[in-house]
Amino acid sequence: MGATASDDRTRKVQALWLAYLGWLVAIAMIAVLKYMGYSDIETDQLIVFFGAATTAHLLACLALHFRWDRHLAFDPHFVLVPNWLLFAPVAAYGYYAVGTARDFMLVGWLMGLFFLAGRVRFRGVLLTAVWYMVLYLALLTLASSGKPVDMGREVIRALAFLAVCIFLALLLDRFAAQTLHLKASLAQLREKDREITRLNQRLSLFVSDPLVEHLNRENGDAVLRHQRRKITVFFSDICRFSTLTDAMEPEEMAQQLNEYFDAMIRTAFDHGGTVDKLLGDGMMVLFGAPGDMDPAEGAYRCAAMALAMQRKLEALNDRWRRQGYPYSFLVRMGIHTGVCVLGSFGSDRWLNYTAMGSQVNIAARLQEKAGPGRILMSRATYALIADKVTAQEVGELHLKGIHYPIQGYVLEGLEGPERDRRITHRGPGFEITIQPDQMTPEARQKLARILQQWGETPGEKEEGIAAASDLTARRLPEND
Repeated sequence: MGATASDDRTRKVQALWLAYLGWLVAIAMIAVLKYMGYSDIETDQLIVFFGAATTAHLLACLALHFRWDRHLAFDPHFVLVPNWLLFAPVAAYGYYAVGTARDFMLVGWLMGLFFLAGRVRFRGVLLTAVWYMVLYLALLTLASSGKPVDMGREVIRALAFLAVCIFLALLLDRFAAQTLHLKASLAQLREKDREITRLNQRLSLFVSDPLVEHLNRENGDAVLRHQRRKITVFFSDICRFSTLTDAMEPEEMAQQLNEYFDAMIRTAFDHGGTVDKLLGDGMMVLFGAPGDMDPAEGAYRCAAMALAMQRKLEALNDRWRRQGYPYSFLVRMGIHTGVCVLGSFGSDRWLNYTAMGSQVNIAARLQEKAGPGRILMSRATYALIADKVTAQEVGELHLKGIHYPIQGYVLEGLEGPERDRRITHRGPGFEITIQPDQMTPEARQKLARILQQWGETPGEKEEGIAAASDLTARRLPEND
C-alpha cells in the first residue's frame, strides 16, 4: 500500500514539472518571436507571463507537498486541477498579451499538452481546452471596454482551437490507452515469468537437474529421441530394508530414508550423475546421459561417487546412533559400463527418460551380488579406470538373467590425488578401518591402548601394540 501511494505521488510530481516545462518552452518561443520581430508583446508582459506561470507551478507543488490532493484521484490526472485553476488564467493572459502572435501562441499551449502525452486522457484535455477558451473570452470581454475587439472573429479562433484540441486529445487518449495496455501486458508477462520460474523450481524436485537443463538447452529434442550410447550405470540398495521397515515406526523410517536420499542425491549431482529414478529404497544413477560424457570419465566419476556415498553413509549412521535411532543402514552398490538405449519411454500423456538394455540389467544384478557395504563393478568398468582405482578381483560371477559370466571387482578406493585415504584390515571376527592422514598423535595412542586392552596373552598384547603402531604410522605422502 505504501509503495502504491509513493508511486502515485511520484507520477503527480513528474506531471506537474512536465506541464511547467511546456509553459517554459512556450514562453521561450514567444521571446524568440519578439526578438525576430514577429510579436509585439511587451517585455513587461513577457515577465508577467513567466512570473505567473512560475507562481502557478509553485502553488501546485505546494498543494502536493501538503497533501491537499488526497481527495483527488490521479485519473483524470491531478495535474489538470491546478491547470484549470492556476495555469489556465496565465495562458489566457499570455494569449491576450501576445497580440499579433496569438495564433502561434495556440501552438505553444498545445506543446504543454504534448509534454503530458500518455499521462492525460481525453476528458481532461478537452475540459482544460474549454476552460482556457472561456477564460480567454472573458478577458477579451473585459478588455473590449478600452479598445475595440472583433468578438465574432475571436469566437471562431476559439472554436478552431477547440477543434484542434479535440483531435489531439483523441490522439493522446489513444497513446495513453496503448501505454496502459503495454504496462498491463508487461505486468502479466512478469507474473507469468514468475509462475514459470516457480513451476520449474517445483518440477526440479521431481526431475533430475541435468535432465531439466538438457530440456531447456535443446528444446527436449535429444531427450525425446532414442539413441545408443556407452554409459556407466549405477545401482544401490539398502540391505534388509524390509526387515528394518517392519521393526521401525513409519515416521522414523520415512525421516531416516529422506535424510539418506538427500545425502545420496546431492553426492550424485556433485559428481555429475543423473538420478534416473528411486526404486523404493534403491536408486539408479546414469553417467553419460542425457549429456554426452567420455566413457572413462563417466566410469571414474561413478566410482568416486560410490565411494563418497559410502563415506557419507558412515557419517549418517554415526549421527543416527547419537540421535537414538535403533538401526543403521548398510548399502550395496553395483556399477557397469556398456552400450544402452537412451531416450524417453512411455505414452503421449506421460514419458520417462531412462536407459534400457541388458547392460542396465547387469548393473542391477551386480548390486544384488555385492555384499553389505560393498561396491561391485564389472570388468568393463574396471578396465576403463584400472590405473585410477584400487580394487579386489572376485572372479567370474553368474548373474541372474545374464547368459554369460561377468568378471567382478570390489572397489576399495581411488588412486592419485583423490584416492580414498584409508587402511582397512579384515579378519575372523574383526574389521578395522583407519584414516591415518586424519589421525592426531593422541588418536593413535588411544588406538594403541584399545588394541593392547583386547590382547588375551602377553604375546598377543605385544602383537596388537605392534600392529597399531604399524597402522597408525602409515601416513600417506602429503604430495599424493
